[in-house]
Formats: sequence, C-alpha cells, structure tokens
Amino acid sequence: MTIRGGKPMLPRRFINPKDHWKLQLKVAKNSQGIVCNKMIFVGAQADMDARARIRHPGDLSKQTIGSMEYVGRVLAEAGADMADLVKITGFYVNDGRVDENSLLAQLADCIGSTVAIGPAVTLVPMPSLLYPDTLIEIEAIAMRHPNGWRLGRTAAWSPDCVRLPRPFSHALRCEEMIFTSGITAMDGEGRIAEKGDLAGQSGIVLPKLNELLRQLGADLNDSVKTNVFNAEPGQKESWGDPALIRASYYREPGPAATGISFPYFWPEGIMLKNDVIAMRGVDGSRLPRIHVWPSINWDWPVHLPYRHGVRCGDLAFLGGQVSLAPDSSVTVLHKGDMIAQTRRAMEYIGRILVELGLSFEHVIKVNSFYTGGVGEEIFRPNGEMILSFFPDHGPTLTGVSAPYLAYEGMMTEIDIVVMV
Repeated sequence: MTIRGGKPMLPRRFINPKDHWKLQLKVAKNSQGIVCNKMIFVGAQADMDARARIRHPGDLSKQTIGSMEYVGRVLAEAGADMADLVKITGFYVNDGRVDENSLLAQLADCIGSTVAIGPAVTLVPMPSLLYPDTLIEIEAIAMRHPNGWRLGRTAAWSPDCVRLPRPFSHALRCEEMIFTSGITAMDGEGRIAEKGDLAGQSGIVLPKLNELLRQLGADLNDSVKTNVFNAEPGQKESWGDPALIRASYYREPGPAATGISFPYFWPEGIMLKNDVIAMRGVDGSRLPRIHVWPSINWDWPVHLPYRHGVRCGDLAFLGGQVSLAPDSSVTVLHKGDMIAQTRRAMEYIGRILVELGLSFEHVIKVNSFYTGGVGEEIFRPNGEMILSFFPDHGPTLTGVSAPYLAYEGMMTEIDIVVMV
C-alpha cells in the first residue's frame, strides 16, 4: 500500500479477464476494469476478438450485444453485475440513419428487465470510431460495497427529458454519488426546443439538469464533473456565447469540465448533450472539496467557473486537458503533432495531480479524444504515449476518434478520474 501525503492509498484491483480482447499496444498497461473501494470503472468495451479485430463488421446490433457482454464479464470479475451499473456512456457511429431510441432499447435489453433502477445513460453519435469497422464502444461505472453488498439507489425522471426505456434513469443517486444521463433540449414527447440553436439549447439543458439533481437532494453546485458534447464546427468563434450561458448556472469555483465538438446529433436539430457527476452527503450536507488551477496551465479566453481539477472525498476529476499555451491566448501548441500534443496534455495532468496531492499512480480512468482518422496506426501512438506516464498497472482507457476538437489544429483532449 503506497503512502501519499501521510495517508495510505486506497487499495485497488485491476481487472483483465482471461481471453479478453486487448489493444495491440507496445505499452500494454491499460486495465479493462478497476475496483477501488465501492467504485468499479469499466474501460470502453467493443465487439472485438483477442487480437482487437471486430467480430461483426457492419452490424451495430451484434456489436452492441458483444460490447455489453464484455462489460458484463468485467463486472463479474469485479464481483458485480448489471444491476450494479450507475452510468453507461456509449459512443456509436451514426450517419443519420440510426434511430437512437432503438439503440437505447437494445442496451436496456442487455441490462435486463429484472433491474428495478437502472443506470443513467449518455449516447454520443460519431462519424467514426477507434477502428474502421467499429460501430460502438461502451464504458461503464458501477458501485458495490467492498464486502459484496448491493448499495441502495434512488432515481429521478422528468417529462421534460427525452423518454428512456426501463430500466434507464434520467439521473441516479447511489450514496453520495449522483450521475445524470446526457440531457438535451428534447422533451418526453419528442419536441425539440430552440431547434438548431446551440446558445438557446444551452439555456434549456442546464435547468433540466438542475431539476434532476434537486429530485435527488442536490443541485448543479454539487457537480464535480460536467461533460458537454456540442454540435458546432470546432472554431474559436463558435463556442464562447453558449459556454458563457452554461457557465452562468454554476457558482465559482465550479466543477471540472470537458467539452467535445461534433458535427451533428440525433435527431436533427439537437445541438447539445450534457451530463454531470455530482456528490452530496447522504445527510444532505455539502461535501468539502479542493479546487485547483495551476497557474502554468492553459486558460479559456473568456472567464468560466470551471477548474482543472476537483477533489471530493476519495475521488478527483480533471477537466479535459489540451495542448494550449499556458495563458488565455488559446494558442494551439505543436499543431499537427499528435504525440507532442498528447505529451503536453499529460504534463498538464501531472501538474494538476501534484496540486491535488496525488500522482499518476492514483489514476483510475482515462478518456482520450483525438483527431486524425481511425485505425491502429492513429490510436496506437496516442495510447502508448498516455500509458507511458503510468506505473506497471495502468488505468481503464477509452479512446474516441473525433472529426475535430474545439480549436483548429488541436489533435487531442484527455480527461481523467482519480481515486485517492
């Protein structure tokens, strides 16, 4: 057990089921799942064989079933099952012909009808994914007591949010942890407010999130992480006003934040999907937290309440780190150089961890969004650079190929989850 700052590091168990698929990386340190205290993190699962070849090319339905079977295998080795899921995030290929409601229904079937209160869910449509034939990858978070007991949970639903098939929840609380689904400007009847208007929808989605949190005894100011997926063209001029609208719903200092740009959502007219993770004491009290913002890291060109790192209880969340100059000029460093940008983002992450009193050894989960195309030759150098920062047992890993990021020339954005 490693000692950090006079306190023992929580023990963790690294899950890598036998005969599970593996990324073909020279630095094979990533884990399929990690158990730490009551938290179970499952890295992105895809319908691949042991050599990372897609088993059912062109078949989204079979790939969904295969990916969820892998999620189930990781959970089983962690001593849990589908009923312990609290959050599912799925990135899937959609050229406009995939009905997301049908995909949600299939995921619900994979979880099973016997689950009374199921997880929050976020689905993000993509032009492409990790490998050319990949149509879906699914990551998950589950919670189970270290002694094996199931943990109680409470769900929130709203008619103002898109209708979800059972057992999915619009938001779910398990002890002090609260997870929301990806919320949009669509209501339960399929009506889209402020259609095609990113700024207008920003002012609609945030109150919806706040109402869901209030049903569970919290509010937006209990958020420790916000994930924002925008339909916008990835240019400096396009994101500022909507970002300020969303930021106005948070007190300062606010949560860690990751924002990713995409060309479109399903259905047409949706411009924003936002989910949050919040933490509130089981007795209703606000939980103390540490916010950090290293002065030598990058900054936004407009003032936003978010922080690079937030530590609350045994968990810490870092906002998306990118290769920008260490000021507010929004100057992209190492344009066109994926490896150099990845190294720079990881160095920023290291500085944030130090200010939180933590290290890479504490990292549980890494999400890497990157541009430049699909295929092993694109992802592998990025993944190997990320994993080179970690000790022998590495984190769970999700890699997502994006068509572009927030600013021209930006090639990667990386965020992480840490346990003390």
